[in-house]
Amino acid sequence: MIVSLSERGGDLALTADVCVIGSGAGGAVAAAELAEGGRSVVVLEQGPHWAARDFSQREDEMLPKLFEEGGMRQTLDGAVQILQGRNVGGSTVHNLCYCFRTPDAILRMWREEHGLEELTPEALEPSFARVEKELGVVQIREDEVNELNRIARRGAEKLGYSGFVTKHNRKGCVQSGYCLLGCSYDAKQSMLITYVPRADAAGARIYTGARVARIEAPGGRMKRVVGHAIGPDGSLRGSFEVKANVVVLAAGAVNSPDLLLRSGLANGGGQVGENLHLHPSVIATGIFDEEVHGYRGIPQSYYIDEFIDLESDPHSGAILMPIIEFPGMAAATTPGFGRAHSALMRDYGKTAGLLVLLHDQTSGRVRSGDSLSKPSIEYELEERDAQQIAEGLLHCAEVLFAAGARQVLIPYKPEPLMLERGDDITEITRRGARHGQLVTASTHPQSTCRMGGDPGSSVVGPFGECHDVEGLFVADMSVFPTSLGAPPQITTAMFGDRTAHHILENWKRFTT
Repeated sequence: MIVSLSERGGDLALTADVCVIGSGAGGAVAAAELAEGGRSVVVLEQGPHWAARDFSQREDEMLPKLFEEGGMRQTLDGAVQILQGRNVGGSTVHNLCYCFRTPDAILRMWREEHGLEELTPEALEPSFARVEKELGVVQIREDEVNELNRIARRGAEKLGYSGFVTKHNRKGCVQSGYCLLGCSYDAKQSMLITYVPRADAAGARIYTGARVARIEAPGGRMKRVVGHAIGPDGSLRGSFEVKANVVVLAAGAVNSPDLLLRSGLANGGGQVGENLHLHPSVIATGIFDEEVHGYRGIPQSYYIDEFIDLESDPHSGAILMPIIEFPGMAAATTPGFGRAHSALMRDYGKTAGLLVLLHDQTSGRVRSGDSLSKPSIEYELEERDAQQIAEGLLHCAEVLFAAGARQVLIPYKPEPLMLERGDDITEITRRGARHGQLVTASTHPQSTCRMGGDPGSSVVGPFGECHDVEGLFVADMSVFPTSLGAPPQITTAMFGDRTAHHILENWKRFTT
């Protein structure tokens, strides 16, 4: 049962074994596993329920529908744009389907530096296997590598840089290229068409337009969740409460800590909202003589890992990934004005983007803002990370020129750097990448309710349960102890599965 609270009208009072807040990669998995395990489950999702028929493939329509704050969520100083899903299925509805397990070196670091001895590849294997099977994770075929990704591959191979074609979770993909705006063909195996229907079929009650305002746990034990029904325009249209023995908070690494802070919970060690990592990314754009049409086909299939060696250094590094922005997004993020900007946009069909995604050491924070819909996000890139981004952009330029680009654009603000073939590209590292100097985005906020063995330096334990509150679990990217250094979809889903099975196996503890 999926019900829109704003359409239902009136107030709502429910009782359940488990209340799951959020329906993305962590929440949907937890809800399905718990409901199939025999628990009564209520899922609260503040966004709407969209289906394939609603995905119009128009960025002006879909960005406001799919993203927090209409795609305009930013850090407090406006330096980093943060794209997070706000709908049933969460960010899996708009993601680009890279599928990676947590790197072994990262797990080793979490064990050694964060007291999480339980997080071994062997212990996590059952959860990884279940998630990958349900999401249909497979190797991307050679014939599915589009021109954009072939360009990145051609340049990397010419330079001898390490790279490979990745795995993804699509079935029957028609290669339309509109993944970022929601899949109109139900080919993307997002939570929207995998775990959410499973939870629904197992009896979970799923409510949309449900904005949680507070979690109540007097005496350190779960009691209830309260909030408001909200309309499409953000208006309040009633209230709700859900009494539950267990709450699984999976609202994302910005909204989850905001909710805990507003509720005055799980912050005994002062760690809620701290340790924010963003995987900040900057796009270098190659302009070619021939048409590229990089927006056609699977957006991301090739992955350059030459500049990240987690075995040698699990704390830092950068990944290069092909990317193309839709015209409106490209126009908005391309620096410059007037004729110069117009000239760049006229070459849109001949462009290929390559982004540098940083495995960041910079640590920001999330604080409650003026309203539930707009938390305060603080993040200022540290010098060592800025240097890595600059070096990553230099390598992006190398790859694009090696692949045949005649020009490469680096998005400095307000005036971009346009490099011609044969120019000295070390101008990039001379200029650097100071905070706010470049057009920067994040799609992977993480670590704000981090997992750890020490309650003084973490928020949750090895199974996602809050140190301070019995029966309150967190199951989203906020539990990552550090930056992941890899695409996070599968790791997030794995933690959702692992947390759910832990709850089922220990259910008696939450009822006595």
